[in-house]
Amino acid sequence: MTSKEFVKEANQNKTGKNRGKRTIWFNGKNTKAQTEHVKPQFEKYVAEDFRRIVEESP
Repeated sequence: MTSKEFVKEANQNKTGKNRGKRTIWFNGKNTKAQTEHVKPQFEKYVAEDFRRIVEESP
């Protein structure tokens, strides 16, 4: 995930000690089965290597 993508997808904290910083939760948790999974909107960022970021121009 590039910096631009992070800013686009992340939420900015409004209160607390991390106010103004950005956070993102990539995983969700199935409460019944107690298993974690990648949230559907972030599956496009799952990669085996860093080729996509290295080849992208800044």
